[in-house]
Amino acid sequence: MTAPVDNVPLASPAMTAPASAPRPLARVALVAKIAVSAALLVYLSRKVAWDEVAHRLETAAPTLLIATIVLMVGTIFLAALRWKLLVRDDSLTMRAAVQLSFAGMFFGQVLPATVGGDVVRGVLAGRAGMEWREVVASIVLDRITALLASVILILAGLPALANAAVGVSVAGTALVSLGLALVVLVGLYTDRLPLPAALTRQDKVAAVLRLIARLRTGLLSKAGGAALALSLAIHLTTVVIVVMIGAAFGIEVTPLAAFLVVPFAVFAAAVPVSVNGWGVRESLMVSGLGLFGVAAGDALLISVVLGLSVVIAVLPGSLTWLALR
Repeated sequence: MTAPVDNVPLASPAMTAPASAPRPLARVALVAKIAVSAALLVYLSRKVAWDEVAHRLETAAPTLLIATIVLMVGTIFLAALRWKLLVRDDSLTMRAAVQLSFAGMFFGQVLPATVGGDVVRGVLAGRAGMEWREVVASIVLDRITALLASVILILAGLPALANAAVGVSVAGTALVSLGLALVVLVGLYTDRLPLPAALTRQDKVAAVLRLIARLRTGLLSKAGGAALALSLAIHLTTVVIVVMIGAAFGIEVTPLAAFLVVPFAVFAAAVPVSVNGWGVRESLMVSGLGLFGVAAGDALLISVVLGLSVVIAVLPGSLTWLALR
């Protein structure tokens, strides 16, 4: 989950229809993801006092829960604006960006499919007239800015995490985060490395190098900076949503605790090892918020409701996809 709306793995837009039959290997991968999500959720459920969770549900404040969904919908509009900024030309209108983002996020967040949300978004954008190279470049840039925003927030919270929690490997987390950022940075300059001419003359390699150059110029542009700022805003909005969900159920989650834990959970949920981040996000939320005195059942409830709020927020994407396919 790059914020929940950001945790959609990038895939090639070469597919022609979201309903394509999955290959055997893809089926195995899907079954494995379902198994991971189920195993993690079952394990976490054993730590929960379900009578307390039932009481939380009975006394919930529906107004606050509705407000969280409204905020979640707002993050989708921010994500659409981010994508539009990263498109080099005027081939993508804001209206189209919103429609395609909703459609892609519906597939990426709701359906346990072998077709990623970025594939759907890319296919629909190509059908709408966007040049394929620009489709791929803009979507990859979109994912990179979401990743960098997560890393920035994780690094920004490490000093406070070191003071607030015991037993957290701050140095290890910092090294991993900086390592990921370094990999992205080095990767963006691959085209400037002294590669063998025999390699760079190959059509596929040359195409990849052109894409890398496009990604670097896009990321370092004013639009790239604005896109990064929007990614930070999306993540911070998710932090606010977590605090609000806690308040809706009478669970005290301080803004600091949410700020320190949510970026980790969102980042981990974006790793494609589970079904749309389910189970992985809950594990990080339970262990992370537990460091700040939040009971396992309460943290699990918050995380599940966060996931459900994403599902509800992206449901209009099903209608958008039907209208655009």
